Amino acid sequence: MPLSLIRARMPPKPIASYAMALFFVLVAALGILAAFVFHDIDRLREQIAQYDEKLARQELDEAIALLARQAESTARALTQWDEARQQLENPAYYAYWRNARALNAGVLPERLDAVDLYGLDGHNLSVTTSGEASMPSHIDTRRKQSYLMHERGHDHLYFFFPFYADSAQSHRIGYAGIKLDFQAAFNQLRKFRYLDLSSVRVAAKDGERIPLPEIVSSLRFRTTANPEMHALEKLIARSFYEIAFIIGAISLIGYLALQSVVTKPLRRLSGHIESMRRGQGALLGESYRGMLAVAELENIRQSLNDYQQQLDDMHVSLAHKNQELWSLAHRDPLTGIFNRRAFEDDWSAVRRTQGDSLIGMAFLLFDCDHFKAINDTYGHQVGDQVIQGLAESLYGALRTGERLYRLGGDEFATVLFSASLERARQVAERCIEQVLRHDFPAYGVKEPVRVSVGIAYLEEAGDDALKLLHRQADMAMYHAKRPGQCKIAIFSPDMGEGQSALVSNAGISAVYEAMAAPDRLEMHYQPVLALPGSYIEYYEALVRIRGEHGLIMPASIFPVVELRGLEAEFDLAVLERVKSDLEAGRIPAGAGVSLNVSGPGIVNARVIDKLMQYVPLLSAYKLVLEVTETALITQIAQASSNLNRLRKEGFVIALDDFGSGYSSLRYLSSMPVDLVKFDISMVRSLEETGRQAVLVEDLARMIKDAGYSLVAEGIETEALLQRVTALGFSHAQGFHIGRPAALMTVASVSRVAG
Repeated sequence: MPLSLIRARMPPKPIASYAMALFFVLVAALGILAAFVFHDIDRLREQIAQYDEKLARQELDEAIALLARQAESTARALTQWDEARQQLENPAYYAYWRNARALNAGVLPERLDAVDLYGLDGHNLSVTTSGEASMPSHIDTRRKQSYLMHERGHDHLYFFFPFYADSAQSHRIGYAGIKLDFQAAFNQLRKFRYLDLSSVRVAAKDGERIPLPEIVSSLRFRTTANPEMHALEKLIARSFYEIAFIIGAISLIGYLALQSVVTKPLRRLSGHIESMRRGQGALLGESYRGMLAVAELENIRQSLNDYQQQLDDMHVSLAHKNQELWSLAHRDPLTGIFNRRAFEDDWSAVRRTQGDSLIGMAFLLFDCDHFKAINDTYGHQVGDQVIQGLAESLYGALRTGERLYRLGGDEFATVLFSASLERARQVAERCIEQVLRHDFPAYGVKEPVRVSVGIAYLEEAGDDALKLLHRQADMAMYHAKRPGQCKIAIFSPDMGEGQSALVSNAGISAVYEAMAAPDRLEMHYQPVLALPGSYIEYYEALVRIRGEHGLIMPASIFPVVELRGLEAEFDLAVLERVKSDLEAGRIPAGAGVSLNVSGPGIVNARVIDKLMQYVPLLSAYKLVLEVTETALITQIAQASSNLNRLRKEGFVIALDDFGSGYSSLRYLSSMPVDLVKFDISMVRSLEETGRQAVLVEDLARMIKDAGYSLVAEGIETEALLQRVTALGFSHAQGFHIGRPAALMTVASVSRVAG
């Protein structure tokens, strides 16, 4: 297996583990060194022991030689003794001489055990004279070899010499023999340096004769303890332990220093970077009051601080601009009150957070009577003044904290919580009175300006009923506009809820049938232009449903999906449909597809598994994943994890509807994003010259400088296309570039473009 693959499979380990491993390696090295040292000591001990044994054996040789010389000296004294010579010449009194005189006359050493004389024929004179002999009865006169003999538990040395009649040794008259106790003779010698005298033993059988030259090899002995060797061993061992202690101490100090100087700072830096990744980190300067000891780590710390400071500055700036953008996006520029986007945000929040807990909720919908005629008669400028007057009058009739929304044109709305139906009627009457008292003639309007009010009321707002409240108020408002009716109408079932429910049920049925059979979905693809090269890079997949009376558009599909909580299931059906188009080769080769996934879908395991089925297609197509409805994402960590997984596989991640109220800097900074898709309302503001256009330009530059690619949607003119190109947008989309079209038209357009 290649080393690189092994390293890739090995999980990363903290630096403390490597430091500990290094410490253990040093300990192991010390152990190996100790083994070698003590092995060498054993070898040295063995060599010295062999050397001592050799010297001890030399001492034995010298001792035996000394005994032999002493025996020769004794023999000379014996042969020069006249009494001994007389016994050989006339052995009549030999027995007396040997027993009484030989060892007691002071001529011979006292340590002799026995002395005997032999005739020329080698026979012991004791045998011939008395019949008793303490030494061998006969000797070999040709050899006269001295020897050691083990007999009856004792070891004796026997020496035999020729006996001459004169000092010139010209006339031999016999032989002499002496007997010594071997151990006693040894004990009387000098002290031995290497030989342990008490351990000397003869390795011989009883009665066995060992010639003098072979005595040393027959001896068993021990050497004396070598004090120098013992001292040397202690010195070597002590030196080794001292060195080992020093190395161990240095290693431990080095390990602790590494922990303090490198490991702990790295761990803190790593922990802080992880906190930064989760968006929870403070500046590193708040954690470290002084500089780090290692220059490289200090550079990393300062770089991280500088980088995070820049990020914080950018986030603060983006937050301010986002706040301004939110205000511009949620405030009606003409009247200053909340707009339809703010209403949709608040309405979604009410449905999501309160649901069944609402008690006594009233929805009031206001509409100006005959406003189109007023606008056409007096012009748009007067029409805008009328709208401003209506907003001022209606807002003045509400209590503090109650919001007024301009839903579009001359339509306004407000929601009353914990209110009775009577109070809702009173608020509606007060609003009508305020409108009647307003000085509209000052704008040049001669006709009276009035509003009609539709009220939908729920005593206990269940989730299903809450979803219908807006539609009910709309029905009541149109009922109030009928001739002869009061300008205030409260919704009742006889206002046509049955017909509305029928239409709603038809839409719901179409959605459910499409999810069960994705073939009923019809995907239209809108081209996305790459800038500045101006070529179609990919297509956004937009869903329609083929119904009995034609196509059902997204405006009728997604309210049903959202009201029923079918986002993830509908995403699965759309993804299956687009996947079949790609696998069938219906998308132009070399192009790409942008897939829309809802906020709830991006945290759904089944949706992620379905997206993973697209991975084999990434080799042939560019796949862009547009995350929509980000305000509905409550599991940010799970969403980020899923997006990171898809991003690693090759998907390009896009944040859809940026600046529309459904997207915010929180998602931009906390989720992995490659493309930021500016909402159509922000892009179209670039056609104006006011403050909002400047704000959008600055925001686009800031996000682009942060490393994101920008997509502009809603491009309907060449001038706007040139404007976003100059601002650095990387992609553009809109009717000027191409309308959503079925696959056959898309293929045809692609061939023409190619």
